[in-house]
Amino acid sequence: MFKNTGEIFIQKPQEDVPKVFTFDSVYDWNSEQAAIFAETAYPVCENVIQGYNGTIFAYGQTGTGKTFTITGVPDD
Repeated sequence: MFKNTGEIFIQKPQEDVPKVFTFDSVYDWNSEQAAIFAETAYPVCENVIQGYNGTIFAYGQTGTGKTFTITGVPDD
């Protein structure tokens, strides 16, 4: 994973050439929720306040923390 380029490389042991997937952003296990919010969700929220439509969509395997990431903690 290369956070600076948004790329993830996956290579099977028996293959010479890895598959490359490019995203707008990638985050590893060291990423903090506040930083992810500031980079991804905050601009969408600001646009909604300005009258534009906005969608924040979390996709991934069951049990990986999507709901917590979107909703946070009740008192936050």
